[in-house]
Parts: sequence; C-alpha cells; structure tokens
Amino acid sequence: MRKKELRISIILIFILAFATAESKANTWKGNDLVYLWRTAAWKIGPFHIRPALIVNNVGYDSNVYYGPEPVKDYSFTAGPAVDIYLAIRKKIMVQIYESPQYVYFNKLAKERTWNNYFQGEIHFLFNKWLFSLGSRLADAKEKWNSEIDIRPRRKEERFYASFLWQPSKKSSFSLGYAGTKYDYETLKDERYNLAEWLNRKEIYLNCTWYFQMTFKTRFFLEGGYGVYTFDNPSAMRDSKSLGLYGGFEFSPLARIRGRLRLGYRFVKEQKSGAQYLKGFVGDSNVQVRLLRTLSLRGLYRRLEQFSAWETNTYFIENITGLGASLYVLRQKIRIDYDYRFGRNSYLIAGKVQAGSRVDKYDIHSLGVYFRVKSTVGIGVTAGLWKREIKIWDWKDERNFVSANVTYNF
Repeated sequence: MRKKELRISIILIFILAFATAESKANTWKGNDLVYLWRTAAWKIGPFHIRPALIVNNVGYDSNVYYGPEPVKDYSFTAGPAVDIYLAIRKKIMVQIYESPQYVYFNKLAKERTWNNYFQGEIHFLFNKWLFSLGSRLADAKEKWNSEIDIRPRRKEERFYASFLWQPSKKSSFSLGYAGTKYDYETLKDERYNLAEWLNRKEIYLNCTWYFQMTFKTRFFLEGGYGVYTFDNPSAMRDSKSLGLYGGFEFSPLARIRGRLRLGYRFVKEQKSGAQYLKGFVGDSNVQVRLLRTLSLRGLYRRLEQFSAWETNTYFIENITGLGASLYVLRQKIRIDYDYRFGRNSYLIAGKVQAGSRVDKYDIHSLGVYFRVKSTVGIGVTAGLWKREIKIWDWKDERNFVSANVTYNF
C-alpha cells in the first residue's frame, strides 16, 4: 500500500470511529455551519443549496496589462456559483462550492478562457470540538497580485485540516494544517518566466486561541510556521517563516464586520539562514454600519510576496484603503466610493535600501448600485488607477468602467 493510500485509510478509520458518537454542534464554528445550512435558499431532498450568479467586470478597460503602452478592450466575466450542504445525522456536514466562470475579451482573443474554482469540505460536529478536512482547486487565468501585470494561468491545489476544541463558551483552541501547490504557465514571450521563479509547494501550520468577547466579536492570538519549497532548485528561494498574530473577528451579521489581524513575522532562507524579512505585517478588512444610510470600511494589508523577478526573492505589498457607502431613496440605491493607496517595496538583504525598487499606485472608484432583492444589487463602477515606478521613470494610468452584481447590499 502506498503512503498516500495509507494516509487516506487512517483518516477514514478516524472518521468512522467518531461518527458513531452522540453529538451536536455547540462550537462557534459548528453553529456558523449550521446557520449556513439552515438559511440556504433551496432544499432538494437532503441537500441544501445556495445558488449565485457571478457577473462582474462587464465593461471597458483602457489599460488591460497596466503598462506604459496601453492596450484597450471590452470584457466581462460571468458564470454560476453554488454552495451545496449535506447534513448527516446532525454531526457530519459536507460542504461543496463550485464556480465555472467564462472570461471574455472583445479584441484580446488570447485572454478568453474558462476559469474554475472548487472547494470541498467535510466537518465533524461534536459537543466540544469540530474536526474539518478540505480541498481547494483553482484553475484560473487572471491578474494574481499587484506586481504581475499580465494575466497568467495559475493552478492552485490545496489540502487542509483543522481541529477546534471549545472547552467553554468563552475560550476555544484551534490547530491547523495547509499544504498548497502552485503551478504557473510558462510564458516564453514575456519579460519573466513565472513558472521558473514561482512554481512551489507551501506547508503552513498554525495554533490559535480564541476568546469570545461578545456574541458577535472574537479576539484571537495565532502562531504560525511555514515552509516554502520551489520546483527550481537554482532559484535559491526555499525558505521558512515564523509569525505571531493577534486581532478580532466580527460576525457578518453584526454592525461591525470583517477581521482585524496584525502581527510580526520572520522569513529566512532555509540553507544559508539568510534573513529575508523581519517586521510588522497586517491583513485586515473591516466594515462598520454607522447608520441605516451610512457604512464605512477600511482595509490594511502588509504582507511579503514572492517576486516574479529573478533578482528579487520578495517584495513587501502595502495596501491602505478607505471607503464609504451611502444609502438613499429608502435604501433602494447605494452609492460607493473607495480609495486605495499601494506601495510595493523590493528588498535588498532583507531591507528597503537606497536604490531599491519601490512601486507606488493609487486607485479611486465610484459606484452606483440598485437594489433588486434584500441583499442583491446591480450597479456600475468607474475608476482611475495610477502607478509610478521611479527606478525606471515609469508612469502608468488606467481608466475602467464596469457593471457588476453584488450580494452584500
């Protein structure tokens, strides 16, 4: 028996052993899953189904590749999405998400494609604990981050597992594992070979303590350890990370929604021990509904990203964003304004030094949405994107107008 088959057999034996125990969902994560299952729009036999329609970026882009020589085109992305839930004896919850999406460009035929996003999870819900296994498969051609201006195809395969123990109403502890494989397509005619420098495997382990401050607010402390192994050994990018994070998670049903997460992170090259990064990081996105007619939101992200450039292993992606939504005409119309300022800092010996490359960009967007259901809106967004790369004396500008469907009206 091969090792992979042996691991699967052990997991199945573990599952069957616990599936006969009496239980009910009393953990906060289990209650969230039961809520999603109960509120699904369709019920067909034992299946609870939450359907959706993805329609976005229907419009015009003056600079598809974000470069100094603009390429203009019209495009749209559209396709179905569905969440399927199956509850077995109120102790096992199977959850499947599937969304095939077609991307169309009017002139750029090479950018026309089908993207697909799949996620499958099985949860074992018990009185004091919850065990989850899951897999995510993404096969998509799109712009993946703020550095890569082209739209390369990337395949992401992820397997993850987590164990949550909640000994009391206030406190809970979680252990997590995630293994991810990234494969980029090889583009010989581009400035860089993404497959050569970015194809890799990642393993991440974390341990988290949660404290339930109120029914809708949780405080957490998390420790995480990561290992990054690249397919190309000559890239000399294999590294390890260690981080400590803290913050708050807010219920999607509360006036304050989202997550505030800040921390400190170390990243080192595996063989030599050379330090790539040591510093403050953040990954936060919070929305506050102040009044029935006014909602404010804020975004802060400071994370390291593997660079597509041969001469840089990492860059630090800094994004700060502010936005507001105003509801008018008895909340039938929503007006959105968002501003984001970004800064990508490239490191030399783990630091930003004189002569280091720094990219600065900012984005303004204004949107108007019309309510068609209680939580669904259809609208149009127009925006302006600008970027400056000083080391090359490079300035880019992009205008865009797009129609979208939103499900968080």
